[in-house]
Amino acid sequence: MMPKKEVESNMAQQSSAYKQDTRFLPIILWRALLERVFIWTIGGTLFLSLVISLVELFSLLWKFLAQNALFWDIIFWISLGITDHIVDALPVAFLFAIVFVLSDWHANHELEAVFSAGLSLQRLLIPILSISILFCAAEFYLTDFASIPFSRSRNDLQSRILKESAGKQTVPGLIVDSGKQVYTYRYFDEKNLRLYDVSVIERDAYGNLTRKISAESAKWEQGTWVFANSIIYSRQDNDWTFSEFEEYSEPVINEPPSSFTRPSMNPRFLTMRELNNHIEFLKASGLPVVDAEVEKQKRLSFSLTPLIVVGLAAAFSGRFKKSVFLLSLLLSLCSATLYYVAQMIASVSARSGLISPRISMWAVIIVFGALSTISYLSART
Repeated sequence: MMPKKEVESNMAQQSSAYKQDTRFLPIILWRALLERVFIWTIGGTLFLSLVISLVELFSLLWKFLAQNALFWDIIFWISLGITDHIVDALPVAFLFAIVFVLSDWHANHELEAVFSAGLSLQRLLIPILSISILFCAAEFYLTDFASIPFSRSRNDLQSRILKESAGKQTVPGLIVDSGKQVYTYRYFDEKNLRLYDVSVIERDAYGNLTRKISAESAKWEQGTWVFANSIIYSRQDNDWTFSEFEEYSEPVINEPPSSFTRPSMNPRFLTMRELNNHIEFLKASGLPVVDAEVEKQKRLSFSLTPLIVVGLAAAFSGRFKKSVFLLSLLLSLCSATLYYVAQMIASVSARSGLISPRISMWAVIIVFGALSTISYLSART
């Protein structure tokens, strides 16, 4: 038999080796987990971004074809929306990646081996939790510094291609010269200084109609508007006459192009600094501020989505013994859908005045954040 001291020494060495192994074991698992989650997150983000781009393209393709849009303009329009689609797709792809990797480990009994080694699911997901915080910051700053400027340029490009007022909010009608001239038009191309589907109505000092000019378009040239393919209705005594001109201009029709546009104040296309200034301006002017406030609170709260999905993903790991992938991904999809629907309901409630924007938007985050925390702490290990 071995001496008692030698046995105790061997046991101490084995215990020390075991502690050393368990100390380095999480690092190896964390590295493997992060690598797989990163790969599936990147792949899922690119795939979902592609799906969103195709859906948007097909929804507007008939309009592009109707306006004879150039192929490269359409490609450029698609590329300008990539950053916005990445921001929208990242949280969902991150959720699916965590659920897929943990479900794969569970199906191959690797997750049980991890638990048997004394490593809890909460400890296993610590690096994922840390990465989610970085994703939250990336969501916010990517939206503010890349997504919004690109979306603004994309909106201007779309309005130019479709000849619709979007990036610049055009005034539907313009009254000048004390009401003696009234301009109406469908779209103003600020870059080329051209009005489309334009009409100019002239009235006398008593407000009676004296002449109407209708044209397919009008271009600003040498200080006046030159009408293309125009029809002119003129009043002579009690009779009306009309004439057609391929090109027509008159010095009195000289309202400058700057009168036809005003800067866009759509909250969706304002950075956070611009949005704060816009909210202060609306409050000081006594104008409605609900839409801008909802956009601000929505943008702030949505940036915390990657942190919430970690707890939701932990709730589905190791819960099922059969159809692991199907049930886990199905429930994660249901939870993501419920989260986005709740945000939509909160936005509608805030815009309708039922509840303040700050309470409505952050209530969704608090509720789902609490569910995520409970799921994370009570995850099956």
